[in-house]
Amino acid sequence: MKRQLHNLIKKCRKNDRQAQFDLYHYCFDYLLAICFRYQRQREDAVSLLNDAFLKILLKLDDYDEQKDFFPWAATITVRTAIDQFRSQHQYQENTDLMEHDADLEAVQLAPGQLKVIEELSSEEIQEMVFGLPEKERLVFVLFEWEGYQHQEIAQKLECSERSSKRYLQSAKEKLKEVLSQKQGLKKVI
Repeated sequence: MKRQLHNLIKKCRKNDRQAQFDLYHYCFDYLLAICFRYQRQREDAVSLLNDAFLKILLKLDDYDEQKDFFPWAATITVRTAIDQFRSQHQYQENTDLMEHDADLEAVQLAPGQLKVIEELSSEEIQEMVFGLPEKERLVFVLFEWEGYQHQEIAQKLECSERSSKRYLQSAKEKLKEVLSQKQGLKKVI
């Protein structure tokens, strides 16, 4: 399998259209799962994937074959999602988020809320995350799912670290509120 990927990449570097098509299909499911973290609708996720895959093809000469291909492609896909977000929205450092530094402390979940989380399906969790305002969702996904630190997020989104922390805090508070509502529903049912 690794040999097959190596041969596809080698052919893609020579602009072999069939190899590019085959590489696209080889990576499709993996990259689409990443795109669904940033886009709710399938058409939008596939569009994001297509943009990312074009960048992957254009940067294949930079790929180090001694390293795993999928994390490298995933990084380009995440960066493409961030670029797409930035191009669609003009950032302003002072947003509608509260200016209280005290709000930056961690949100704690009650034991009942943790139980509710364990009972949720991945689709329900994704739906909750997509219920967040877009900026908060993006910071939440980058921090919690992709593992970026606030300094990196701030640099990528061209905002301050403080704003990144506020977006994450706000996202967590909103998710906690949704979990509280779900916990209340579980008690009633």
